[in-house]
Order: sequence, then structure tokens, then C-alpha cells
Amino acid sequence: MTTPWLRGAARAALVAPLLGALLACTVHLVSDYDEQIDAGLSELNTDVTAFVNKMIASAGQPAGTYDANKDFYTTASAKMDTLIVRAQAHKALDSCPSTELVKQALAKVAPPAASHSPIPLPDVSQALAQVPKDDCSVVLLQLIKQGLGQLETFHRAQGALGIPKEAHDPILVGGLGSLLHGAIVVEIALKTGQSAAGGPGGT
Repeated sequence: MTTPWLRGAARAALVAPLLGALLACTVHLVSDYDEQIDAGLSELNTDVTAFVNKMIASAGQPAGTYDANKDFYTTASAKMDTLIVRAQAHKALDSCPSTELVKQALAKVAPPAASHSPIPLPDVSQALAQVPKDDCSVVLLQLIKQGLGQLETFHRAQGALGIPKEAHDPILVGGLGSLLHGAIVVEIALKTGQSAAGGPGGT
């Protein structure tokens, strides 16, 4: 007859190895992927693209001036502040995408070297050099916010001229657009478990 004590001892004998194996593993309670950062970046990319195209279509008209559109910059900057706070929280919890993944993403979306841009937007090659180890995309998101600020400065300086069509590619293909695309690539890689270069791993 099996006594309760023996049944308990048998269960302990089975559980102990499993418990030991679990304790030996590194427990990762927080996912690297952040759905709100992913959704926020996708929404901002849509907003920026639509806004720039609208401003180009309204160039030289009252509807295309900075004063008529300055609320866009206030809202976009506030959204970036929220995403930066979330990235900083991941950094504090040590649940970061790898620095290599962030750099891969930026390198993948960086446009070829172009001639002088009419807009002082962030340079993607310089951004690559500014990503410190284990930064959780904080610097990348801060660069996007900086790019929004530089776009605002350019728009304000243009006065009644607004944003010309020549500014389309420097804004949306290079500079700010590349930084947004790079940040989205990071989030997709985290979500799918792929590297920014398309292979498995990378985080």
C-alpha cells in the first residue's frame, strides 16, 4: 500500500528535475516586441506620408503654409514622446531588440547617397553610428522625433511657399522616411522572429 508520504515523495522526485531545469534557464518575462510601438509607428508613417503629400499639393497656397498646419507637428511630436517612453520602459526592463537588429534595419532602408538635400533632415548613415549598445530603439525613435522637428523648422522657414515637390524624396524616401521605415522593420522583425536582413533570429 502506498502511503501519502510515499506518493508525495514520488511527486517531488518527478518535479525536482523539472524545477531545476526551469531555474537553470534565463526567464524572459517581457516580450521584446511592443504592439503599441509597432502600431504607433505605422500610424505615424501613414500620417507623415499623407501630410507631406497634402502639403506638396497645397504648396504656394494658404492651405499649405506652416501656420495653417502647425497642429500636425504638435500632435506628431506628442505621439513620438509616448513611443519613446515605451522604448525607455523596455530598456529599464532589459527587454531590448539587439543593437545589431536596429542597425540592420536602418542599413536595409537607407537610400543611396544623394545630392544636397533642400531639407536638413537626419542622415541615415549618421544615425547608424549613433545607436549605442542595448538601447532598445530609444535613439532611433528620438531621431524620428528630431526629423519631425527639422521638417517643422523647414516648413516654417518656407513661409507662403510651403513644402515644394522637390522635397518629396528627401523627406519620405531618405531622412525622416528612412528612419520611420527602419523602426517599423525592427518591430516586424521582433514580431516574426526574423532578422532585419530576412533570416531567422537577429534578436
